[in-house]
Amino acid sequence: MRVFIVYSVLIAFSFLSLTPAGVSLAELRADDDLDLDELDLNEDEDEEEDESYKKKAKRSRSSEDDEEDEEESAKDEEKDSEDEEDEEEDTAFSRKSAKSEEAEEPEEPEDDAYMPTGKKIAAFYFFEDSHTLKSVSHVAAETAKQLEASEDYDYVGTEALLFSLSSSSDMKKAKRDFNEGVALYNDDNPEDAVDKFKSALKYIENNMDKIPDMKFLSEVIFYLGASYKLSDEDKEAESYFSDYISINPDAKPDESKFSREVVSAFNNVKKNHGKAFKGSIRVSSNPDGALVLIDGKIAGITPIILRGINSGKHYYRIHKNGYRDAAGTVVVSGGRTASISETVTKYSQAAPMFEAEREMKSEFGQVSMLSKSIEIAKDLELDNILVINAKLGADERLNYTGYMVDVRKREYKKSEAVFDVPEKGSAARSASLKEFNKALIEDPYEYKSISDAFAAEVSLLVSDSDNADAAKDKKRGKPVYKEWWLWTVVGVVVLAGAGVGTYFALTADKSGSDGGDGATLKINFNK
Repeated sequence: MRVFIVYSVLIAFSFLSLTPAGVSLAELRADDDLDLDELDLNEDEDEEEDESYKKKAKRSRSSEDDEEDEEESAKDEEKDSEDEEDEEEDTAFSRKSAKSEEAEEPEEPEDDAYMPTGKKIAAFYFFEDSHTLKSVSHVAAETAKQLEASEDYDYVGTEALLFSLSSSSDMKKAKRDFNEGVALYNDDNPEDAVDKFKSALKYIENNMDKIPDMKFLSEVIFYLGASYKLSDEDKEAESYFSDYISINPDAKPDESKFSREVVSAFNNVKKNHGKAFKGSIRVSSNPDGALVLIDGKIAGITPIILRGINSGKHYYRIHKNGYRDAAGTVVVSGGRTASISETVTKYSQAAPMFEAEREMKSEFGQVSMLSKSIEIAKDLELDNILVINAKLGADERLNYTGYMVDVRKREYKKSEAVFDVPEKGSAARSASLKEFNKALIEDPYEYKSISDAFAAEVSLLVSDSDNADAAKDKKRGKPVYKEWWLWTVVGVVVLAGAGVGTYFALTADKSGSDGGDGATLKINFNK
């Protein structure tokens, strides 16, 4: 019977795996630019035929009717254009929507289109409750940093691409002004180049939530520093060089593009960059649990206080899956604490993702969680999904578990650790956490087939069912016919009956010997 149950469930699972995903996140798909109405090709063809017929009818009308129709058509086109602009906000997850905007200006190349440099991956961090979030968010942030540093995955770039608004026309203007500024700089006109670079910087800073990385921004900042240096405005040059170093601490200027004077000034700023007084940034978000990026690098998970931040301007980004990123600039002063407080809003199309997150959290560690991860990844066209669960035990030790799911291979690997929660600021030095992150993110040899996990789960369910039946039997007790005392009583009764029968038989024989007709039983109740 047990074997029959296992095979039945396996056959059902195989059938279900061939059906379409139950949860569709097509609205979130990063490169899906089709409207739902466009899916019915036959209707489109009918509409085109109707339009063609109408045009022929219009041509057959009088000139006055033609003018009226043309005016109405122009109004309709203007209305459609306005409707399309309103819909852009609701199609923010679509990368191709950005490409379609760029196609409106074919004279500009699409060289600013962002493409992930590694495997596309999204991560989900689950905390048991708000107390756990506040107590161990820095541990999860360290895992995020290790994922960010991995050469195999493009974590920050992928999530910015998926959960940021599409590029706006302002970014195209920034690119245009930057190119014009570079031309002026190369023509030994740094004063006019400054104006162009500052205009480009303004466009970028107003759209910080729309750029996937800091490469373009930092390039503009460096050219600003170089232009100010050649304009003999050293203080302004040092300020921009300092901002550039905050974003790219290990960067070296290209000596083929910049003069020896500019390179020398930059190196002097870099040498003294870490010696200035440092400050702090207090970051909060609504809701909590959002990733904080400072100058393009993961700094923690909200709510958090970031210490040891260099003085000067810094660029921040608040990121949470399914929400619109919040971004901007913050100025830090030595010895003081600056504050960032942002409310992030949900995407209207992200409802299926939030539902999937709830199911993944409630079914964490089960095959259904792995299947849900694959559904999300397929809809978002990702290569991998990372799922982390943090839970504090009664002894306040952290039970830290993670799953890495490879969508294409339908495989997964698991990493698990129980350890004392490291102090904030020292999570990177935790040996247990290092081993956990290495096994989950870097080790390529621990993957297992999801089908194997399913078979193991079914086997466990059958075993649990048998154990439950045994427990019920134990609770009810043994059947009466299996109890020793029952057969002892039966034995005593049988023996007693045999003794009485023998007595009656002897009495009957004795009575018969006296000449009576049969056995006679005499009972005397008197003592």
